[in-house]
Amino acid sequence: REAFEPLPAPSPPEDLPDRFLRAGKGDPVEGQRRYEATLNWRKENGIDHILTDPHPNFELIKKHYPHYYHLRGRNGEPVFFEQPPKTNLPAMREGGVDLEGLLHHYAMVTEFQWQCVERDDNARSITVLDLEGMRMMDFVGECVEYVRKCSEFTGQHYPERAGFVYVINVPGWFSMIWNVVKPMVDEVTLKKINILRGKKEIFEALLEKIPIENIPPEYGGKSVP
Repeated sequence: REAFEPLPAPSPPEDLPDRFLRAGKGDPVEGQRRYEATLNWRKENGIDHILTDPHPNFELIKKHYPHYYHLRGRNGEPVFFEQPPKTNLPAMREGGVDLEGLLHHYAMVTEFQWQCVERDDNARSITVLDLEGMRMMDFVGECVEYVRKCSEFTGQHYPERAGFVYVINVPGWFSMIWNVVKPMVDEVTLKKINILRGKKEIFEALLEKIPIENIPPEYGGKSVP
C-alpha cells in the first residue's frame, strides 16, 4: 500500500489575507497585527510541518476521541463531526496523552482540514458537535480547559473559517454549561452556533445545509448504504 504524502503547506501570502482583514473588522492595521501573530504562532508550534511530523499517539487518540470529516455541505463546505461525551480522557492519559498532546492533535486535525480537505483560503466549514450522553460531571477540569484553549487558538489563528456550528442532542441542563462556554467563544463564531434537540429538529437543520446523501444515517441521512 502506498504511503500517504500530504501536500506541503503553501507559503504565506505576501498580501494580508481577506480572512484576517474581516477578522480585524476591516481595519488593515488590526488585520495585519493578527496575521503576524498567527505567523509567529505557526512558527513557534511547528504548524507548517505538523502534518508530516511523527504522531505516535494518533491511533490512541482516534480510538478514544470520536471525531471525523464526513463529506460536504450544500455549498461545498467540509463537514466535521465530533462526539465529546464519548471521549475517554483517562484512557488517553494512561497511554501518555496529556492536555497539551490533545491540543496538538486538534491543531493537526484543523490544519489537515485547511491544507488537505479544503485548500481554498476563503472557504468555511460546518461543524456538528454531538453531546448525546453528556453528564454534568463530564464538563469539569481538563474538559473545560480543553474547550477554552481549542476555542482560543482556532478563533485567533483560523479566523472566518466557521460557516455553521450545530450543537446537537444537548441535555436539559445544557443552558448552565452554555453560560460557562459562551465567554470562551469569539463573538463572530457565537452568532453561527445553533443549539438543537430532538431528532426531527436536528435532521431538518442539517438538511438545510447538507444534502441528505451526505448526512450520516444516525442523524437521518443516507450517506452510508
